[in-house]
Amino acid sequence: MQYLLLLHGDEAVWTEMSEDDRRQAIQSYMAYNGELASSGVLRAGGELAASHTATTLRGQAGQVRLTDGPFAETREQIGGFYVIEVESLDEALSWARRCPALWGGSI
Repeated sequence: MQYLLLLHGDEAVWTEMSEDDRRQAIQSYMAYNGELASSGVLRAGGELAASHTATTLRGQAGQVRLTDGPFAETREQIGGFYVIEVESLDEALSWARRCPALWGGSI
């Protein structure tokens, strides 16, 4: 079964981090990426652009409306994702618990 791990976080926190803290965070993600890849469960993953670059389409009454920005105003944005393939929800949750995004955001 494939699972999508959506990484939610506050973009402002990243921009306010010191260079050393950002470097340490990147190293944590690289280690996690390596674990996912070496275990064979990783199917896809990526970092997303800042939410202010988003474009949203809404369909209503046969019309499509295009707006700049994210779908909803919220403190947390989707910053990245992983698609993993594992045998069970418990195994997916085990991988999610190891993701660095959990500390400072949600998955």
